[in-house]
Amino acid sequence: MRLHHARTAFDCHNLLGEGCNWNALDQSLWWTDIEGKCVFRWDDHGKVAAMRQLPNRAAFVFPRLRGGFVLGFPKSIVTTDPTFTDFSQVAEIEPHLAHTRINDAAIDPYGGIVLGTYNEQTREPVGGVYRIASNGEVIKLFNGVAAANGLAFSPDGRIMYFTDTTEGTIRRFALAPQFAGLTEIGPLAGPNIAPGSPDGATVDNEGGYWSARLRGGCVVRIDKNGHLTDSVDMPSMAPTCVALGGENLRTLFITSRRTRQSCDELLRFPESGNLFRIEVGQAGRLPFSCRL
Repeated sequence: MRLHHARTAFDCHNLLGEGCNWNALDQSLWWTDIEGKCVFRWDDHGKVAAMRQLPNRAAFVFPRLRGGFVLGFPKSIVTTDPTFTDFSQVAEIEPHLAHTRINDAAIDPYGGIVLGTYNEQTREPVGGVYRIASNGEVIKLFNGVAAANGLAFSPDGRIMYFTDTTEGTIRRFALAPQFAGLTEIGPLAGPNIAPGSPDGATVDNEGGYWSARLRGGCVVRIDKNGHLTDSVDMPSMAPTCVALGGENLRTLFITSRRTRQSCDELLRFPESGNLFRIEVGQAGRLPFSCRL
């Protein structure tokens, strides 16, 4: 197994950094600080960052093909202009469930967004996973979810990955053409494949699944056959999400959190909450385009 060591790219001290993704349109990394109610952009060429305050907590930020961005507020999907000043609601998610909010999400191969919810109050699996089609139609894919995470797609767009952090199995689903259906197949990996619990994820162009291991202090790569091939040692016990980007798409970016970490842990890992990076051997794939 290949071993790597991540280092801080940007000293941002996010409370809950999440939802990082590489934007091929502006060659930048975008992510949110959910509890800080803001969105960040990292210009990897200039090595500078920009931050915009938001009116609400956002779990993800995706660039739109038609311009502007899509955000996942706690109970709604909204579009916004490039300056993050005007917001329009596209869809409402689980308005009848007081304790859930939108959590992890991924752009699917057909330009829609697949997202799951998180029960902020208890570990009861009352939430679900949904698809927002490019025309704004909301389709519920399945329920029984407590903490949706790890959403990602294989390079050919035929497999969707998902994990519930509270349970830990990395599940796989076969996609029908045009996302006409979803069929669960055998899991990629069980909960004990690596330390900690699976959080955000991305897939490289060889089909390797990179999983941030919350409370495990590492990121691991699992190949498409379920074998562990790489482990990235972190200066934080709480990596939250990963994305492959940079000039050659071989830079693994990793967000992290400070919230819900003990004082002792923050003393041991003072870089918690930062954006980290490491150069890896496998390149990412160009992101799917969001057509909302």
